[in-house]
Amino acid sequence: MQIPNYLTYELVRRLSHDAPQKETADLLRALGIATDEPGPAPDFDAMAEGYEGTCQTGSFILEGTLDFIGHKVPVHFRISYAGPVDGDAPWDMMKGPTMTVDLLSWSEGLSAEAHWVPVGPGLLSDRMVEDIWPAISLHASQQENA
Repeated sequence: MQIPNYLTYELVRRLSHDAPQKETADLLRALGIATDEPGPAPDFDAMAEGYEGTCQTGSFILEGTLDFIGHKVPVHFRISYAGPVDGDAPWDMMKGPTMTVDLLSWSEGLSAEAHWVPVGPGLLSDRMVEDIWPAISLHASQQENA
């Protein structure tokens, strides 16, 4: 679909200036752009199975860049986690949390829809995983305070 220049300008203006959410959503919907979270949802029940007591769960998106044969493209990872709620040692790395990694992908064809594909943390280097743990801890603490 070709977006008229005036609508493109208005869309960018609203998104970059924190325009009213309803107006922006209406504009996106009129353009045929879906803002719904792609599926499937994380399986938090399976992730929390190995823990006794209550668990805190959450997920967030990390953006990255794939550099392949001199071409760079953006990639989006969904990091989902589950960990025991322990007041004495919150987010102790010896007891948890568990983490899953999904990659955003699109189906082929005219009605290409986004969806999450499980890739697992094995796709990431040890250093990348070490860098993700603080992000998980930060996200979990923000969820507790929200």
